[in-house]
Amino acid sequence: SMFDRHHSFVVRYKVGEDLGLDMHTDDSDVTFNICLGLDFKGAGLRFCGDQGSKDHRFASALYFHEKGRCVVHRGHRRHGADDITQGERLNLIVWNTSSEYRKSKGYSRYTMQSKSTGYQREDG
Repeated sequence: SMFDRHHSFVVRYKVGEDLGLDMHTDDSDVTFNICLGLDFKGAGLRFCGDQGSKDHRFASALYFHEKGRCVVHRGHRRHGADDITQGERLNLIVWNTSSEYRKSKGYSRYTMQSKSTGYQREDG
């Protein structure tokens, strides 16, 4: 299937302001995360398990941004930005969705948080 909706925005991380971003999922089927640069250190992109999976809280990968590079990931993959330690970083985020995919069983398995998925409801 093809993407039929897109939503784009720029995120900015800067020492003394927004340092990072807690773990979350995106409202997308596929996310493009393009590093626009500036001079920075830290602020790695940390990935965990898929939303609704038993391992949704376990770190699985750490990516370090480089200017001009794009990270592509599924929107239901939990991820977050570690704190920036020096400078400023800008990233262009593009959320892509497919109405055809969102009608599929493949999509519904990530949106149903039930006992059948092994997902543990969080307190609070």
